[in-house]
Amino acid sequence: MLAQVAAAVLAAVALLYAVAMLEVLGVARASILVLAAVLSLAYLLYSNARTRRRDSDANPGALHDPLTGLPTRPLFVERVEETLERSADGLTPATILFVDLDDFKEVNQGLGYEAGDRLLCGVAERLRSAAGGITDVSEVARLGGDEFIILLGGLSDQSSALDAAEKIRRLIEIPFLLGESEVFVCASIGVATSGAPGLSTPESLLREANVALQEAKKKGKARCRVFDPGAESSTGGRLILESEVRRAVREGEFRVYYQPLVSLTTGRIGGMEALVRWQHPLYGLLPPAEFIPLAEQTGLITHIGRHVLEEACSQVRRWQDEHGGEPALTLNVNVSAVQFRQPNLVQEVFRTLKRSGLAAGDLKLEITESIMMHDASSVTALRELKAKGIKIAMDDFGTGYSSLSYLKRFPVDTLKIDRSYVEGLGSDAGDTAIVHATVAFAKSLNLDITAEGIERIDQLIRLRDLGCEFGQGYHFAKPLPVKEAAQLLASNLAGR
Repeated sequence: MLAQVAAAVLAAVALLYAVAMLEVLGVARASILVLAAVLSLAYLLYSNARTRRRDSDANPGALHDPLTGLPTRPLFVERVEETLERSADGLTPATILFVDLDDFKEVNQGLGYEAGDRLLCGVAERLRSAAGGITDVSEVARLGGDEFIILLGGLSDQSSALDAAEKIRRLIEIPFLLGESEVFVCASIGVATSGAPGLSTPESLLREANVALQEAKKKGKARCRVFDPGAESSTGGRLILESEVRRAVREGEFRVYYQPLVSLTTGRIGGMEALVRWQHPLYGLLPPAEFIPLAEQTGLITHIGRHVLEEACSQVRRWQDEHGGEPALTLNVNVSAVQFRQPNLVQEVFRTLKRSGLAAGDLKLEITESIMMHDASSVTALRELKAKGIKIAMDDFGTGYSSLSYLKRFPVDTLKIDRSYVEGLGSDAGDTAIVHATVAFAKSLNLDITAEGIERIDQLIRLRDLGCEFGQGYHFAKPLPVKEAAQLLASNLAGR
């Protein structure tokens, strides 16, 4: 900044003096001063341009982190891909270090967020310096929060990679001076090196480095750990933490997918079931089974459920406007027992309907049997929702422990036959008997029937002949992102 001011002053003085000398000394001598003025202006413009370029580099959208100036994940992945291409001979593997600061939130809480930001910048600078000192091929990026990732190329083996990680971990433990305070911080580091089976892409290296990081954290703080295939969980090595789910809620990483509900007699799509997926930055698209249980345990399911309900109601209302017709396209949304325990659930649902413009009669909430069996407050909410026009479906009917007598007393409109029974329809005597009995029982109570998991035409025909009205499953379509669901819907309704 001082250089810019000095250049501006010098340029102004030189220009004024040059104009005066044009009259006194003549053009020849004044031209020297004019040249000086031009050079000063040129320096000023250059300085400004350099400053603007530096500022833009610090915040260029998705490619650089605005706080530290480090690359973010997309740029980092490109660099890893380049390194992997060069190391295709297997002699110069690529190593990924996944660095997470331990208890960083205590710095924010104790010293304030400004101090936390300064600490992150200090850590970023140390990581960059350390990585550059270990190997000529290196890159450091910030994933967000207190997480960093480091690429080291050319390390000979896992032992060298672990040594490098330990060196970086010890470097981070040197106290940082923030104002007049010394701040101590430690880090856990996960290590993954290319060359092992399955570790040949940036995504696989990042994924397994994160698995190693979580294993390090399970053993205690301030540790380094190399990826061990034996540590992978039954979910493909994904160790989902509460902090990750919280970040996903904050960053909007949950996506709504849509699976059509199809009339078994006409083939027409009559509704859509909204299903949540998690677009994880490392693991890709995750199904509900891998995060919903944790979300329910932590209460974060209420935030996720609210997002799904709001987005799905608005989207289905848009589809209704586009396609019209009677009966109107309907929407099914799953609601967990945790959500039903919210005291304001009913009010929240109707606020969402009002904002979206979707009619109450076009929304069907899918619940499990346990809600009706054990939760009196949930049953009260169900009855209130039903009284105001919203429909209720019992999901996965027959897999729980419900008594059929409960269905006579509670406000259910639809039974959904679980896919496990549909799979054995026609080939397993027990499954076939259960499906027949469920359809007959539902008809006796004037309940609608939807069959889940229809994958074959013979299943469709059997269910249709039994009198099952609607079905869903891969025979019709898998759950689709909104754009593909819109295309399927338009194609299906075009010929009605």
